[in-house]
Amino acid sequence: MNTTKIHVIARDLLKELKRTSATSLLQQATQSLQQRINQPQQPNHQQQLTNHLTNLYNKLDSSPIDDYSPAWRDAMHELGVSEEFGSKLEEKIRDIFERNQITPQSALEELTKIHEEISGTESNLTSLVNGLEYFGVGEDVLKKDECEVGVIVPRSYVDDNMKTFGSELVQLEKTLIVFSELATGQREPLRIRQISSSELSIFLQYLPEIGACVAIAVERIVALYKQLLEIKKLKKELVAQEVPEEQLTGIDAHAASIVSPALDGLASELMEQYGDHLDQSRKNEISIELRHSLNKLANRIDRGFNIELRVNPIEEEEDLEEGGEIDIDTTKQAIRQIVESGAKINHLEKTGEPVLFLPEDDGSSE
Repeated sequence: MNTTKIHVIARDLLKELKRTSATSLLQQATQSLQQRINQPQQPNHQQQLTNHLTNLYNKLDSSPIDDYSPAWRDAMHELGVSEEFGSKLEEKIRDIFERNQITPQSALEELTKIHEEISGTESNLTSLVNGLEYFGVGEDVLKKDECEVGVIVPRSYVDDNMKTFGSELVQLEKTLIVFSELATGQREPLRIRQISSSELSIFLQYLPEIGACVAIAVERIVALYKQLLEIKKLKKELVAQEVPEEQLTGIDAHAASIVSPALDGLASELMEQYGDHLDQSRKNEISIELRHSLNKLANRIDRGFNIELRVNPIEEEEDLEEGGEIDIDTTKQAIRQIVESGAKINHLEKTGEPVLFLPEDDGSSE
């Protein structure tokens, strides 16, 4: 993760700590718990503890951190703060009190430790942001009319081999460039915004209109992947119940029969939604190429790739750039689509084992 991304993420985490007042609420909760231990006959101390924790839980429930992209979650892991925000922090605190209902002193010790960790994180994030600003390190902030598509390539997929990684980047360009022509009619070369080596990640610059097209495709593929995971989970449960193998063969056949028709339908929908500006001959060519690209995207998501989209959300009253009202409305609609789809994409949990195994045939036009 490069410094410009770390800068913007650190600032966002610091903003979230201030929004939730996590440090002060944990301190108040710790003090109330200490008073409850010292004066167990005073019920108001328990009520104060409950109030402080409920206030904190309510704020953590609505934390935008839980919708972070895979790349941003990886950055949090690198910073060592993955467990200190949002639902994960709430789970840690609730677990403390569930395990120590009759041993409040143990709960106090664990809660005090969490408070010290959060307080230290807030202090260090403040120093980090101030230091980066002092040395003139900018933030990786998107413009209002700009979209970023990030592709995180598993190191195991390319075996840390430069040539293999380079070949994969060529395949990624062939896979993604069709969305540009489909959405805008122009086949412009993909532009690189950022490259990260902690994970093999490349972040591409897109217009929101193109990003929305990619977002819909990835969202639908992720939904298909989740559907197959549920089927796989069901089969595993049936195996555990010692259902004979011959009675389970239909499950695999059913799962395999879902994928290809689903991708065919997705290609048709995208062509219908975005392809009106294409003449009929070009529309046929793009339709074929798009189908191959969807196949490749599905295979890569199946094998551990993360594809994420980031855009600068806009307020209803904000304008984007000077221009016609139609263009502004179109861009706003695209941004809303990216935000909506991105949240669903970011919550994909993979099993580590491929479930699609789609054959690839590069039929795209050069």
